[in-house]
Amino acid sequence: MKEIISLTKLFINESLGFSLFFYNQKFNKKEFYKQLFTLIIVPVALIPAFFMYVSLMSATYFGLTMINQTSVFLSIGYIMATVLIIVFGVMYILSEFYFSDNIEELIPLPISQRKLIVAKFLSILVFEYIFAAFIFGPILIIYGVGQGMGLLYVLLSFLVFLTIPVLPLSLMTALIMLLMQSASLKGRKDMLQIVFVFIGIAVIFGVQIWFTSQLGNGDEVDFQLLMNTMLTNNEGFLNIIGYIMPTSFLMAWTLNKITLMSFAWVGALLGITLLSGALMVAIGERVYIKSIVSGKAMKKGKRLSGAQRSKALGKKSHGAMAVFTMDLRLLLRTPVYFFNNVSIVIIAPLCIWISFAFIEIPPEDLQGMQEFFRGMPILINFLLIAFFIFFGGTSATTATTFSREGKASWLTRMIPVTARDQIVGRTGVAMLIQSMGIVFTIIAIQFIFPLALSTLLLTVVLGILGSLPILLFGLFMDMNRPLLNWDNPQKAIKNNMNVVITLFVGMAYTGLLIGVCGLLGYFINPLLGYGMFMMISVAISVVFYKVINNRLEAEFLNFES
Repeated sequence: MKEIISLTKLFINESLGFSLFFYNQKFNKKEFYKQLFTLIIVPVALIPAFFMYVSLMSATYFGLTMINQTSVFLSIGYIMATVLIIVFGVMYILSEFYFSDNIEELIPLPISQRKLIVAKFLSILVFEYIFAAFIFGPILIIYGVGQGMGLLYVLLSFLVFLTIPVLPLSLMTALIMLLMQSASLKGRKDMLQIVFVFIGIAVIFGVQIWFTSQLGNGDEVDFQLLMNTMLTNNEGFLNIIGYIMPTSFLMAWTLNKITLMSFAWVGALLGITLLSGALMVAIGERVYIKSIVSGKAMKKGKRLSGAQRSKALGKKSHGAMAVFTMDLRLLLRTPVYFFNNVSIVIIAPLCIWISFAFIEIPPEDLQGMQEFFRGMPILINFLLIAFFIFFGGTSATTATTFSREGKASWLTRMIPVTARDQIVGRTGVAMLIQSMGIVFTIIAIQFIFPLALSTLLLTVVLGILGSLPILLFGLFMDMNRPLLNWDNPQKAIKNNMNVVITLFVGMAYTGLLIGVCGLLGYFINPLLGYGMFMMISVAISVVFYKVINNRLEAEFLNFES
């Protein structure tokens, strides 16, 4: 047990960088204060979002109270927390079990496979318990206070909480281990990490589609009968929800009504959880180390002939295109970077399409929306512009462009390209990703609410122009304070304060710019609003370009490593 605890501490320390933090406290005060500032500002920045989430859950509980369906509240929260844990936990499972550098150092040591697997899994659980506390903790408190529960509820809810991350993560870890032992998958772990994450997202959408299909469409459902059933039977809706995830039945039976049977139900839930953990360890002992040793998953490339090598080495690219290609390849080949920068341009348009796909808009309502658009085009245009800027403003592409290179950043500083090439190439990658989001959004909207070509051209041009100052600001931030000293690619984005600063500054800038220009266009003249928007965006972009260009030319070789 001592070995497991020691290994778990080691893995947590590597993930959080405690050793480096305390080292900087003694020997590098500047870096220490940067890390301390990040540790303070990130939780503070998340406080408003947390209170919004708690308010939303409180409103959901009171809404369910009005229709006598409070029994389903815990089940909804349980399923939501489980799905989110699966989606975000896949990244940690693959990073800890297959992408961390410590595994090659630990395999030769006299450490049993079981202890190694358990310690790695526990190090993941520590972070997932913190995540689950913020997601499911408020739900347990809201329900307990609302229903006037006592101390037994506190005890039982704590036991239920202990099972939440373990069950889905242990089953997902076992599945990943089984897949990773396949010889056909060796060398494709990066691809698998991306695929697993999007499978998790697909599960969320699948649940939404399934649930909607269970209710049927508006022409087939007698809503008066449905409401009467719900009001008279507060277990009916719970049964529908429970079929999505059977263990939610055990959780609901444990906590909805505290009886002697609650202890039996929570015991069954704990037993299933322990069995899932034991299954994961048993599978891991058979396949985990074997898959690591037999294929440290390096995909062999095709051997080139002498003529092919000469031809490849003889190719030359324009400086900006070389930087663009390098940054794009790094982004696409690293799953953490890919998911954090590219996934939003796929998920957001997909959410739009799915939301409208299951909402039947009557012809008269659709006609009313079209008439409103014709009467208020400037409002619709600026809403679209704001949405298009969203893809650029929420992307961490430029805000981590140098940080993502880590200790290898000296290579890009040595290549013979100008500062202009660096700016154009790195910003171009972010604009390409933003353009993908814009295209997918337009496709989703055109199926629902066709827009004129002039509207599309105007909103696309202004959306890209409006995001350019945010992208250049992110480049400016990462140029001045790159995070190069990391041992896990997640830290280049997750622990990077440049991302947080760029996000909040970008949100404030976008809100202020669209608010001022939109009001000018609405109350005075639309052309004045669009023109002012364009002039401000171009002016700020030019200023940032000149500042970044001068800074890169003067101090590009003096980055802190």
